[in-house]
Amino acid sequence: MKKRKGFLWGIIVAILVLAGCGQGQDSASDEIGLGNDEDFGVISSEQSTVNTKIKSKPPLVSNSTSATFKFVCTSAPCSFKCNLDGAGWTKCKSPKTYIGLSEGTHTFKVKAGKNGVWDKSPASYSWSIYLVSSIDGGGDHTCALASNGGVKCWGWNYRGQLGNGNNNDSNVPVDVSGLSSGISAISAGLYHTCALTSSGSVKCWGYNYYGQIGNGNNNDSNVPVDVSGLSSGMQAITAGGAHTCALISGGVKCWGANWYGQLGNGNTADSNVPVDVSGLSSGVSAISAGGAHTCALLTSGGVKCWGYNYNGQLGNGNNTNSNVPVDVSGLGSGVIAISAGWTHTCALTSSGGVKCWGDNYYGELGNGNNTNSNVPVDVSGLSSGISAISAGQYHTCALTSGGGVKCWGWNGYGQLGNGNNTRSNVAVDVSGLSSGVSAISAGGDHTCAMTSGGSVKCWGYNYYGQLGNRNNTNSNVPVDVVGFGP
Repeated sequence: MKKRKGFLWGIIVAILVLAGCGQGQDSASDEIGLGNDEDFGVISSEQSTVNTKIKSKPPLVSNSTSATFKFVCTSAPCSFKCNLDGAGWTKCKSPKTYIGLSEGTHTFKVKAGKNGVWDKSPASYSWSIYLVSSIDGGGDHTCALASNGGVKCWGWNYRGQLGNGNNNDSNVPVDVSGLSSGISAISAGLYHTCALTSSGSVKCWGYNYYGQIGNGNNNDSNVPVDVSGLSSGMQAITAGGAHTCALISGGVKCWGANWYGQLGNGNTADSNVPVDVSGLSSGVSAISAGGAHTCALLTSGGVKCWGYNYNGQLGNGNNTNSNVPVDVSGLGSGVIAISAGWTHTCALTSSGGVKCWGDNYYGELGNGNNTNSNVPVDVSGLSSGISAISAGQYHTCALTSGGGVKCWGWNGYGQLGNGNNTRSNVAVDVSGLSSGVSAISAGGDHTCAMTSGGSVKCWGYNYYGQLGNRNNTNSNVPVDVVGFGP
């Protein structure tokens, strides 16, 4: 018995000694800072692997130049090191915020450490900052131009009008192939899209049955192609139903469908290369292509239109088509902007008022009735205070000088954005957009707005994802476009 008792005491003493050694080791660890932000390697077989997880991060595409990350480790408490764009590892804590980031793609990495053991596979996340400078709504697709000259599109892509190398619809923005920079303007037509480069050349993509992408053939293209003969010197572009026009040194060139004379070159033959518009070799400051007609704003403030005129959209007092430019009645001067819709046209005057003419079946002229007019009529309640206009298929929108948005016309899909689907022949306020908007664009049956903060909101028809909000549900109030939200 005594021997067994002594043996047990020996075991107890050994245990106490080992425990004392372990306690001393822990104290020594604290004294030399193990567990702080210094990497001393593995020092104990009892230490387990440390894993890092990012719990909160910016969206894959963001319009914000700041980013905040929240992260945790699997064996809290831990220390952390962060790395942005390969600039080196530095001590950090969750949440970690970066400000003043540049436009483009960024990569954030974070690793956790505990007792000198650091995560050998740091958590990583890449995202892109995309600052929108302009937007344009097409038939059933939408495009945005970034401040760095890149282009993204979303919506219907049956004809390749998104330009991303395939023909799959997308309800979120996708990059246009080869156009990550160097673009100064964009225009979305019915089923095709065009871009003006910073060097003054023009590229188009999408539907080309009538030659509207202007590259000398009639084959569709789901990637941008060069427009023949327009390698430099272009100042503006506009894409219509099945034709396109460009402004060069005050003159106008058009190409594509010409059934009603919308190319303005004195005949009705389609052309898959640019042709000169008769009588407009100079003196033009802006152009706008509609469904099958085209209009030009002169440097004198006057307006000329040509093409289809069944509904009076040329505004010259009759309903006869014209394959050469004609003067819009009563608008010989005083106009500062124009917008051609599907079968109607609108103008913004120097006094901030809006006038429209043409088809008015759905109230798209906004003058309180539904009677077509082949001469300009005043939009009710908008005699002043308007800074921009945009005509869509059968609806029209205006941007007020206070940054608010008003729309009128057909509302079957909620394209007026006022919370219902009732058409209106007078201007109504778009829900939630009474201020803070810097640009607008009316598409086929949808509308989009860019806020002063650089976010993009769209509303209306969304069958093909043209609202860009990751679903295909129509909305009669504005929704945020993915990656361009607040």
